[in-house]
Amino acid sequence: MSAPGAFDLDPETRRVLELDAVLEYASSFASSAPGTARLLALRPIADARALDADHAAVDEAGQHVVGHGRLLPARLPDPAPALEPLGREGMQVDPLPLRELAVVLLEAADARRRLAALPGEGFAALRALGREIPDLTALARPVVTHVTPDGRLEDGASPELARIRQAIARVGERLRRQLESFLHDPSSATVVRDDFVTQRNGRFVIPVRADAPKAVEGIVHAASSSGQTLFVEPIASVALNNDLVRLLEEEAAERDRVVRGWAERFRARLPEVEAAVSGIAELDGLQARALFGRAIEGVRPRLLAGAPVDLRGVRHPLLDRRLKEQGAGCIPISIAIDPYDRVLLISGPNTGGKTVALKTVGLTILMAQSGLPVAAEAATIPVFGQMRADIGDHQSIDADLSTFSAHVRAVTRALSEARTPALFLFDEIGTGTEPGEGAALAQAILERLLARGITAIATTHHAALKGWAFSDERVLSAAMEFDPETLRPTYRVLPGVAGASAGIEVASRLGLDPAIIDRARSLFGESAGTAERMMTRLRELTAEMSHLTESLRDREAALEAERRRVEAEAREESQRRREESARTLDTALREFRRQSQQELLTIADARERAKAERAHVKAEGRLRETLRATTTAAAPRAPFTPVPGARVRIVSYDREGEIVSVRGETIDVRMGSATFSVKRADLAPVEPAGPPPAPAARGKLAALLAGRSRAPLPERSAAERPRELHLLGHTVDEALPEVDRFLDAASVEGCTEVRIVHGHGTGRLRVAVRGHLRGHPQVETFRPGAPNEGGDAATVVTLR
Repeated sequence: MSAPGAFDLDPETRRVLELDAVLEYASSFASSAPGTARLLALRPIADARALDADHAAVDEAGQHVVGHGRLLPARLPDPAPALEPLGREGMQVDPLPLRELAVVLLEAADARRRLAALPGEGFAALRALGREIPDLTALARPVVTHVTPDGRLEDGASPELARIRQAIARVGERLRRQLESFLHDPSSATVVRDDFVTQRNGRFVIPVRADAPKAVEGIVHAASSSGQTLFVEPIASVALNNDLVRLLEEEAAERDRVVRGWAERFRARLPEVEAAVSGIAELDGLQARALFGRAIEGVRPRLLAGAPVDLRGVRHPLLDRRLKEQGAGCIPISIAIDPYDRVLLISGPNTGGKTVALKTVGLTILMAQSGLPVAAEAATIPVFGQMRADIGDHQSIDADLSTFSAHVRAVTRALSEARTPALFLFDEIGTGTEPGEGAALAQAILERLLARGITAIATTHHAALKGWAFSDERVLSAAMEFDPETLRPTYRVLPGVAGASAGIEVASRLGLDPAIIDRARSLFGESAGTAERMMTRLRELTAEMSHLTESLRDREAALEAERRRVEAEAREESQRRREESARTLDTALREFRRQSQQELLTIADARERAKAERAHVKAEGRLRETLRATTTAAAPRAPFTPVPGARVRIVSYDREGEIVSVRGETIDVRMGSATFSVKRADLAPVEPAGPPPAPAARGKLAALLAGRSRAPLPERSAAERPRELHLLGHTVDEALPEVDRFLDAASVEGCTEVRIVHGHGTGRLRVAVRGHLRGHPQVETFRPGAPNEGGDAATVVTLR
């Protein structure tokens, strides 16, 4: 019993469908050795929820690459040489592998920070992955800082190491000066072979002639290959050499101590280190799959339990890459099996692409259930739990297997292991024996699969099997298209028809003796020839239907584009009219207020002035409503009965059209070459043209103004005009409307300067009032009050 979510894939099916080659292709986009290993280890699974989450994460990685850049740099060092010894207690780790591991840990910490900062929408999986990556910056930073890219420890790795290296430099310099003084001494000219200091056995020496007239007192460490030069450590330099050797040993010990300390700290947090490396591997795997998807021009497949097999414009990614390298391209195919638990029988000529189509479908499903994008325009796939493929010639001399017996054994094994939901692929089912028997066996096998609810795709040349496909509703038929004019395959899959084998035609094209071709045609028989001709005619009709369908789709797409264009124009026109209406309303209201203020200035009596003010407010409201009704498209509409042929206006688009049909509350309206379906409530009848709205508005305004001008009001005295507004005790929200009303009244009264008293308090009211005055249309300037005007507790305003 297999575990839930497990996918049963035998090694032979995996091999013939080339899943490992596709995984290698995808892994070429990885940035790290752990990411490469993670991709190569991908296996198909049969858990719809897990697959959906996996593909969603790949989608997020692709969105990140496009919108924010790569998740990881192009190349990261391999952490494995350090992780292996760290997993063994007490085992020494070299500085360079430890540094490379530390670089990976720093990249993991940086990725964690970057993922946490991603926007809230669209990157849930990446943010969740980032939270699982430990931040080991403090552990890794010292190693990267103090180990050079070639593995040498910097002096700052420890204070003791710096001290020892300074001592080594001092002793080394003294030793070199001592030996160089010996070399440059005139008395040594007959003794020294060359004028340089070198090292032998870790000690500084000088080259001395073996045949020197006088011996150099010292220790001979080596001789040249000719024996004419001796490398001698003079007695005078022995003490300094000893000091230098001791210091070098201390340096090595300190270097080992520092590296061992780092290694122990890494070892103490090994689970976190491994989690960080695993996070990098997962992140790298997602990015590589997203980049792979872009390279193959792939899409995210939809995986749903029990869904139909619906592959549109699917390509074999390896074949497509190879053909593109040659300047060509893979011809997409489309395959549909609905419901999914059916048999699809593909027929057609030799070299027509049946085997490639079979492999393409199988590989696409394996890729989808391995969490990879698929090379297709769209792909909907049921979640299979098992796949078997019998493709190719299994003939084996060593195992004493003929082609037929090898196929039978493969089918027997597959049937014995079958469990639903499963997909079985058969190339040339029933081949290798007498055609009649082969067709009968193939039909019996496929019927058994149908009875057990197993999806199967098989290719065949058997005419009897093609006939069975048309007679059994559980069996779907498809053919590889073949151009009868050129006698070449087009590699397109035509659903619903059977393909002619066209073997005699192909043989004729390839140059076989015409007499043999004629004899073959006569032997083939009139009835068989008639059947093939009928299949050819059916195939032609299907191709014609396919072309008509494509043409219809193109027309629908063009109409949809036209509809969107008209909608966009309508929205722009509607927006333009709204803006024009707003400008008209604003201009009219400003003119109304100007004339009103001029009239009010002529009224002296306070009671009459107040009455006139109230009348002005009411008149302004009436004017506003009148202008709004005459300058916008949202005027009240009387109900009407829509009938085909009537001219109407679509209110939301503010465009006119003609009713095509009425479907209850939904009306089809033609505007130009596009037809729109709109609700009845969004339509208005096209009214006869009336007088322009603006003059009407101006007429109403003139009437309102004329009505008031017949009874001029007396002018108010200067002492009665509003001069001061007290806001003490008001909140900001209460005060600002009071300020507007006060300034309006003061402007109407003709005041040039007023005072607003807001108090000191917390200062919030003062700041809000002065901020409100800044840019106010009625305010020329404003200032804090003078000492005799209330100081900063008041604001003095000069009006326009």
